[in-house]
Amino acid sequence: MKDINWLVVSGQVKITESKITYIPSIQTDAKGNEFNAYATVNSDVDFENGIIEFKVKVNEPQAICQIVLNTEKSPSLNIGFNTSGSLYGITKYDFESKRWEWQNGVGFQENLDLKKEYHFKITVTGSLVTMYVNNIKIVDSNQDVRNGQLKFFLSSSEEITITDFKVQTIKPKAFIVMQFSDEYNKLYAEVIRPICEEYGLDCERADEFYTSTPIIADIVNSIVESSIIIAEITPDNPNVYYELGYAHAINKPTILLCDKNKRAKLPFDISGFRTLFYEDSIVGKTAIEKNFRRYLETIL
Repeated sequence: MKDINWLVVSGQVKITESKITYIPSIQTDAKGNEFNAYATVNSDVDFENGIIEFKVKVNEPQAICQIVLNTEKSPSLNIGFNTSGSLYGITKYDFESKRWEWQNGVGFQENLDLKKEYHFKITVTGSLVTMYVNNIKIVDSNQDVRNGQLKFFLSSSEEITITDFKVQTIKPKAFIVMQFSDEYNKLYAEVIRPICEEYGLDCERADEFYTSTPIIADIVNSIVESSIIIAEITPDNPNVYYELGYAHAINKPTILLCDKNKRAKLPFDISGFRTLFYEDSIVGKTAIEKNFRRYLETIL
């Protein structure tokens, strides 16, 4: 924790090189009702993909200790103790309904051992968020995690202590869906791959798998573990549409590419999605590079 800068944004929190300590206090709402004060502690760690670990000691069963991740709108994905009715879980703030919505969770407060220190590990691989407690897998959820600074959200009637905070970042991945033929291989090698790498993304295609597992399992895992899906949809290729359909089903951010000289109109079901029409020519290459960068910047 000594290499991470922390800043108390709200509430009462004491920060040392080895520990974050929430100090309980009481607040009063507009109607005069008293409640345990909330505290927010921000870090200087930018995170999108990787592993977060920390240890927590709470002293009462209703204590809230949650790490906060960014989503497509703001820091609104909370993971940890006491999330929307679950002792261990994942909850997300919905800005339209203006309320917290349970994503996944388990456990009851009466099972919390107040004498123990709990080790949390949260892994984010593409859209798959998984929480482990004391090295036991507890819950997972598909979420659109975006790059942003990590923070803690805390509240309790007693002290909360957080120690051994560690972060391991992993480069986000782009999964490329396309027909494997010379003209599209060239598009991949000369435009898609170098620009993705320019934006810090590792690229992967299905023809680059070197495993003994069934190909469809590798494809599904790669879609889930990717931060973005890029699909070339010019030819009517059932494999491409299957993979694209799965990506849309789990709300994966996508960019569709289409050669406008070969296909001027998209199928109805995908006509409303973000699509970059390009021209396969020397002049067209410059245009697609420029527009592809712009599309990536919109998503990342």
